Amino acid sequence: MMTRIVCLYVFVTFIALNIDAQRILSQQSKISVLTCSQGDELYAAFGHTALRVSDAENNIDWVFNYGTFDFNTPNFYLKFANGKLNYILSISKFEHFLPEYFRNNRTVTEQILNLPLEDRQSIFNALMVNYRPENRKYKYDFFYDNCATRIVDMVADNIKGELVLETEKSKELSFREYLHHYLVYSPWIETGLNLLLGLPADKKASLRESTYLPDFLMEAFDRATISKGSGVSALVGEKHLLLDLDASRSQKKTVLSPVRVCWAFLLSVLVLSIVMQGNSLIYFDRFLFLITGLVGMLMAYLWLFTDHSVPANNLNILWAVPTFVYLAFSKLDSKISMCLIYFNLACLTIFLLGWKYIPQSFPLATIPLALLLVFRLYTKLNANTKFI
Repeated sequence: MMTRIVCLYVFVTFIALNIDAQRILSQQSKISVLTCSQGDELYAAFGHTALRVSDAENNIDWVFNYGTFDFNTPNFYLKFANGKLNYILSISKFEHFLPEYFRNNRTVTEQILNLPLEDRQSIFNALMVNYRPENRKYKYDFFYDNCATRIVDMVADNIKGELVLETEKSKELSFREYLHHYLVYSPWIETGLNLLLGLPADKKASLRESTYLPDFLMEAFDRATISKGSGVSALVGEKHLLLDLDASRSQKKTVLSPVRVCWAFLLSVLVLSIVMQGNSLIYFDRFLFLITGLVGMLMAYLWLFTDHSVPANNLNILWAVPTFVYLAFSKLDSKISMCLIYFNLACLTIFLLGWKYIPQSFPLATIPLALLLVFRLYTKLNANTKFI
């Protein structure tokens, strides 16, 4: 029933907008890129990009949005977690687009593209073909196929000439490092995200690849040119703010950063271990090992059993070893438990000694966590204490 409602809504929207794939744009038509600043919600933490097509003569002022998805999709959260959720190209009237960002106190910047009518028509036709029911869904990929990369491809593939992206200077940043631009004031979110991102996030991103993030797409388009046999022209003709609302957004670094909290946690446990003797911390150890093992199991699951590309080859598993789950409920008098303790200690040692040399970047907060795990494992091993 819900699927029918969604289909009916799409059909009604299609008729209401009077969309015609064969619509011929006028000379006064414009195509522009809309860049929206980041929002407070996690899904909006990296901003958003959309394409606007306006043509007063044809009564067109539409926003093409590759960042929409249907919450009514069966098993929505399961599909999202497994990387199987389809994102959808949607179309809305521009007059309905801006109020949402006004309510959320987010800046919207418009770059009007300097394109001849032939190229504008070509992009518009491609968008309409892409909007057909059989084409509008696509499999989202955080780095390589999202609301921003789709727009770069749409422009590059439908103009006469070559889209040349230029930058003021070479950044030579990895995909992971580009994310820091958005998360500098959200250290807890940044730490959590970096725990889930694997080796693919540490690949150096080319200038074209850096456009997976809206702000860097806007920056690249500012300097982009179109190279034709007859010469070179700037891609962006005009640029202006449609909404300038988030300048007063509070952006202060939190005092309770993950690094400080984890170091304080390590020192507290060291003091307690000295003050308290015997099995006094046995239940703490069970809880610590259980949580660590579950985090490792989540990393392994995202790596091995989902369609997500970014959590692959996640070497955080060297400290968040899944076998900690077994140790949380085991007794040290078994050979299996002793072997696992030595195995986990070996993994933690490799992690700590190779922290600077392993090709993956790790959150600084993992160092005190790894040291804490080494200390508690060594204490158990040295004291020959059993879990009861």
